Amino acid sequence: MDIQQNQVLELRNRERLTVNLVENVERFQESEAVLKTAFGKLRICGSNLRLEDLSKEGGAIFLVGKIDAVSFSDIKEKGSFFKDLLK
Repeated sequence: MDIQQNQVLELRNRERLTVNLVENVERFQESEAVLKTAFGKLRICGSNLRLEDLSKEGGAIFLVGKIDAVSFSDIKEKGSFFKDLLK
């Protein structure tokens, strides 16, 4: 991974979350958002989640609502499960 920028997640009072380096919004519901970022998939869980702002140029997203959890997972290539299984 050759990324020249730092990823910043700013959470204020568990109600306002700003994330940069977002590449894609994979899923967005009132209780969960899944974002593909430069550093992996980011899952945000909560309630009454709303997308307040999205900057396609800067890859920044601004969410509001009650945020209960934020977690990362690595992005696996399609078919990598079988590649890993056969190793």
